[in-house]
Amino acid sequence: MKFNSVKEYFFRLNNAGYQLAMVPLIVFIFHYSTLHTFSLKLELSELSMYYLFMSSSMLLLIVLTVVHFYVQAAARKLVKAIGLGLKLERLGRVLLRRLVVLALVVFLMPVGLVFTHHTGFAIGFVVALLWYLVNWPTPAQVSNLLQLKGDEKEMVLSKGEAFK
Repeated sequence: MKFNSVKEYFFRLNNAGYQLAMVPLIVFIFHYSTLHTFSLKLELSELSMYYLFMSSSMLLLIVLTVVHFYVQAAARKLVKAIGLGLKLERLGRVLLRRLVVLALVVFLMPVGLVFTHHTGFAIGFVVALLWYLVNWPTPAQVSNLLQLKGDEKEMVLSKGEAFK
């Protein structure tokens, strides 16, 4: 991810995050707007729908855990890099990957809801969307991941405005 300033760095990360969040939101809204006129519901028993929901939830929880530890490990490697620009560029790629995976997890919940109409997928969508928002790349989060100190930390927290 190329950027000219810290402000542009967070601008690009936020834009990517917003764009990735729109896809699951559109699917969820479309499903609820066409619920009574159009249905793709699979004919499954309640027990099989429950097992489908639980297995998909457990799989997505495992994926989220793996992604969390991947980001932590990648950030630990980046702490040793020299130069704030290099650290931010490499961390930007890692954070974009995390946003893509989180968006896919959020997207799978409304897809499950479309096919099964199980209310657990609606609740899972809300929980996954909240998890997506909790993991939004903020200046404080980036600063903590890279373990920045001093001027670098102040530069990231103020998005480059501290030294103007």
